[in-house]
Amino acid sequence: MPESQVEREEEKGSTSSQLHPQLKGLTAMVYEAVPCHSECSQYEWRIEPWSICTINTVDDLPACGEGVQSRKIRCVKQAAASGENNTLEDSLCDQDEMPSTAQVCFLACANDCVIAPWGPWTNCPVQCDQGTARNRSRHILRLPASESSACPELVQTEPCILNSTCFSYDYTVSDWSTCQLSENAICGQGVRLRLLDCIRSDGKIVELKKCEQLGLINKWRLMESCVVGCPVSCLLSEWSPWAECSHTCGNQGQSVRTRRILQEAHEEGRPCPNQLTQTKPCPIRPCYTWLLSDWSKCTVEGAECGEGLRKRSLSCVVHRGSWPESPPQPVDEELCGDELRQRIQQEMEQPCFVPCPGDCHLTVWSSWSSCQLTCLEGRSFETTGRQARSRAVIIQVMENQGSCPNQVFETQPCKGGKCHSYQWRTGGWSNNERAVWCQRSDGVNVTGGCFPQKRPTTIRHCHPPCTKPFSHCTPSGVCGCEKGYTEVMTTHGFLDYCTRTPGVDNNKKADVKTNSGRLKPGPSQAQDLFSEWTLRPVGPDGRVKLWVYAVTAVGFILILFIIALSFLVCNPSKSTKASLPPQKPLTLAYDGDMDM
Repeated sequence: MPESQVEREEEKGSTSSQLHPQLKGLTAMVYEAVPCHSECSQYEWRIEPWSICTINTVDDLPACGEGVQSRKIRCVKQAAASGENNTLEDSLCDQDEMPSTAQVCFLACANDCVIAPWGPWTNCPVQCDQGTARNRSRHILRLPASESSACPELVQTEPCILNSTCFSYDYTVSDWSTCQLSENAICGQGVRLRLLDCIRSDGKIVELKKCEQLGLINKWRLMESCVVGCPVSCLLSEWSPWAECSHTCGNQGQSVRTRRILQEAHEEGRPCPNQLTQTKPCPIRPCYTWLLSDWSKCTVEGAECGEGLRKRSLSCVVHRGSWPESPPQPVDEELCGDELRQRIQQEMEQPCFVPCPGDCHLTVWSSWSSCQLTCLEGRSFETTGRQARSRAVIIQVMENQGSCPNQVFETQPCKGGKCHSYQWRTGGWSNNERAVWCQRSDGVNVTGGCFPQKRPTTIRHCHPPCTKPFSHCTPSGVCGCEKGYTEVMTTHGFLDYCTRTPGVDNNKKADVKTNSGRLKPGPSQAQDLFSEWTLRPVGPDGRVKLWVYAVTAVGFILILFIIALSFLVCNPSKSTKASLPPQKPLTLAYDGDMDM
């Protein structure tokens, strides 16, 4: 910013400012802020008199009535000594108080009332109370020639409105300066300052004497003591001794040492380093350890099966280089020590069992499951849970298969646990068989969690077997037809053959079977049509349909009706003959005609 512009900003109507000296081109910058004061009244508007009232006349009519007059204004700085003033830029003066440069004027005609200009407005109350008003007045210079003509109003009144026609005032202060130290001091005790201003209720800063004239009380403190902290560098402790190696052997060991911060840095002191820990590799030493071999086969002394014993050997080995990646090498047993050997020696032998022919051979026990609680609708009613393990039969003689368990299962109590629900799951049917398993609510397949009574069937049995084309065994145990085909049943209620259902799009599988072989052939198209609407007395589930019972009942009723009707028709003829009354013999008179 140019120096003249800086000076101009300082000269403007603000009562406080801040100085920010910067060292251009240098990384180090000194920052100080001190309040300074400037007089609000040093810049003011200088007003020249109004010009004569100019009226646009028409023809030879007298120049009177409403017109316009103007005046010149300029911004000046009042010189303290000589009283001279110099014209400055208008921006230095208060723009809110800039006077108008033109106004409407009025020249009275010969017989009109002549009045003086308006006087100044009276002052509103200091507190600008609601309901108060101010007024101004003017007086008559010449009465009108005619008594019928009246003069305009001589008094005007308007309400006192805060921040419009009246204002309130109060003291305010500038920001604190930076801490000012004594000469040549760089830290320690100092003072800081701030300036007092007078502020109007609309936020405008005015001359300080305005608040003084109103007798306002200043409650602000303008100076107080302060402290500039002296630079304090970070203070660290000495390095600790190197700690023991993290590994007693091999090349992966490291030793560590540390230091700690005794005093943090302050002000512009040297900051603390980030590294407070150091590590170094340890010398490489060979690793000696006992190594157990795999278990031997189960050996039964003096027999081929039954209770036996299996063993494993113990050897001392050394690992060189990046243990345990490097292959171990056997060394003298003295290098590994006897204390650990005595503990391992107890685990060198283990009883085992060799199954005899016909015996069951079970797998080893599985690991224990997670702890589970017995729950009802997600709520547990016990404090201890159960965990389970199992083993299965992997070898068994077919003759003794019935004596071997399908699976061995056992449980034990445990602490904690979670609530789980169990549900039977089934796979798809394939050759009338499907897989069935028990699944826990977390998706884990388990054994022993579901109720055995609710286990779905794994095999579908139909008698007789479903050997007809496009037929299959239904879950209810009767033969049915695939999708797109209709069952045609025999009189005994069994599936005779499957016929294509009219108007139904068969799936791809059915179409392939249709192309590979014909259905039961017929001698004519009429016979095929007849076979399609043949009534089926038995449904796909093997049950006799309802209409069969209805037809049987109707037939039985019809037979009863025929028998009853026959009885009624034959029986009345006999009863009629028996009930006729006795009649006298008929005597005919002979008239000599030969017709008799």
